[in-house]
Amino acid sequence: MACYVDRPIDYSGRVAYRYKIWCHLVADTDEELLACAAELGIAEAWIQGTRGWDHHFDLPAPLRPRAVELGAAEVDFRFMGRRTRARRAALALGADLAVGAPDPAVIEVPLSPGAWEAVTSPPGVALGWATGHPLLGERPLVRVISPRPVSGVVTLRRDGSDDRADELRIGVVVGGSLPPRVTPPER
Repeated sequence: MACYVDRPIDYSGRVAYRYKIWCHLVADTDEELLACAAELGIAEAWIQGTRGWDHHFDLPAPLRPRAVELGAAEVDFRFMGRRTRARRAALALGADLAVGAPDPAVIEVPLSPGAWEAVTSPPGVALGWATGHPLLGERPLVRVISPRPVSGVVTLRRDGSDDRADELRIGVVVGGSLPPRVTPPER
């Protein structure tokens, strides 16, 4: 599963909410993010972010251990920022779905039921297939494997179809293909 949680932050004195300490819950795909949130009992309406690449949940500290039990990886703020920038860059590729990773990675992308075949992938990207997502059941997964930085679009098609309507385009950005980080001006 590709869900992530960062360290909890104490917002006491800054927020009027019931929980004063929380972290962020993100995932490689919105589908995984919503499935993990549902397992944690978090309403979909609580999702944060409006731009597509920044979707996340503010996760109250008492729920963080359960997210880790479900398979969420514990990461730092740097990872979260670089992952978010990678997903934003992948979305800019104009694909149907965007995934990003800050470092060379294996990104598992859940697919709708049925058989799929690869049509195109960027140079240096290998594709593998799997089933058995911990939150999404026995649905097929494509494993996007990149041992080095890469940016491009993976195109999949339902097995045996020649119809473009049966295609799924996945924008992928991994590692060094991230846009340069903007440094804030000095005060």
